[in-house]
Amino acid sequence: MFKINEIQNWFKIGIVNLAIVALYGTLMRYKIAFDFPFFEQKSLLHAHEHFAFNGWISHIIYCGLVVLISPKLAPHQVTKYKNLVLLNLICAYGMLFTFTIFGYSISSITFSVLSIIVTIIFSLFFIYDSKHLKGSNAFRPWAITALLLNILSYVGLLFLAYMIFTKNVRHDLYLGSVYYHLHFQYNGWFFFGSMAIATSLLPHSLINLNKYYIIFAITVIPTFFLSILWIKLPMWLYVITVIATIAQLYAWISLLITNYPQIRKQNKSKINSWSNLFLLGAALAMTIKFVLQTVSVIPSLSQLVFGIRSIVIAYLHLILLGVYSLFIIGYLFKSGWITYSGFSKVVSISFLIGVILNELLLGTQGLAAFAYIPIPHINEALFFVALLLFLSAAGLVFSRFIKTEPPNKLF
Repeated sequence: MFKINEIQNWFKIGIVNLAIVALYGTLMRYKIAFDFPFFEQKSLLHAHEHFAFNGWISHIIYCGLVVLISPKLAPHQVTKYKNLVLLNLICAYGMLFTFTIFGYSISSITFSVLSIIVTIIFSLFFIYDSKHLKGSNAFRPWAITALLLNILSYVGLLFLAYMIFTKNVRHDLYLGSVYYHLHFQYNGWFFFGSMAIATSLLPHSLINLNKYYIIFAITVIPTFFLSILWIKLPMWLYVITVIATIAQLYAWISLLITNYPQIRKQNKSKINSWSNLFLLGAALAMTIKFVLQTVSVIPSLSQLVFGIRSIVIAYLHLILLGVYSLFIIGYLFKSGWITYSGFSKVVSISFLIGVILNELLLGTQGLAAFAYIPIPHINEALFFVALLLFLSAAGLVFSRFIKTEPPNKLF
């Protein structure tokens, strides 16, 4: 099993990576609002996206899964996971630098492929080692499904890289590959991985989440077709997609309504109350996501929305920042991986404010685009919000050196 201080360092590296993700977001917003001739915007975008996925969200999920399974493993068995977490970080930083400098190239594709290999090896080890777990471990089906969907998502990424590298890009296949990868990352790997970690934070009375798991597992593939309604699906496939989408909304609302009263009663300490703010914020953002997803079953509306870049960006950031980043911050506070102090409270709440402002500005920009109404200084405002997110994330990194109260212990 990981030593407490050892795994805590891995989580702290994740917070550093969040600050780097925010730094790249700030740089891209600066290039849009002001003049900055260095670096290609598209290269920065690819670096930002890949590092956010691999260096931030995936890194934390990997660490969280290892924390869950390590009590059942011998120390030498855990060592392989530590090495794989390290290899994933090397790949993430490799993609960060190569995409920034070279864009899509042999070097960046090489690191991408290596990260896929790490994912496959990690998944095989985890699935094999999970046989040591008893059937009562609620996180096991969520975790295994998350890992399998992570592997599945890379089919789209590899096909995308193939088209770009061979310079044989078809617009419809390009978009389809992008949405395929994003869907199985956001709604597959990230969602099921986060749910696996969330089981460790829930009261034991909620440990049986099988009925919700079954619904989400069955519907995760059909809901991918929401992203490509513009190709005019066959009626039977469209009907399946609508049913799957409604089923997900129902399952999520049912999960919240049924279990919230018990969750609210759990742990009344200051740290838990503070961390619950971020967990509830993530739950609210996820609810909004499922509602918007359900509304998008109308093909004409879906085609119109996906045609407005700021709305697409707002939706993606709603999930990446509003759902998973807030959930991770809440998880790190609740588990004690982020030092609880007055300073960490200030910078974390400023990060939360930055997330809200970012969504409001992007949403306003998108709605104004419907009526072709320009919003003065919107790009400058988005830059300053991005700067707020970066400074807040950097503050969380710095907060590790300010310890005024002992953190909770996970074990």
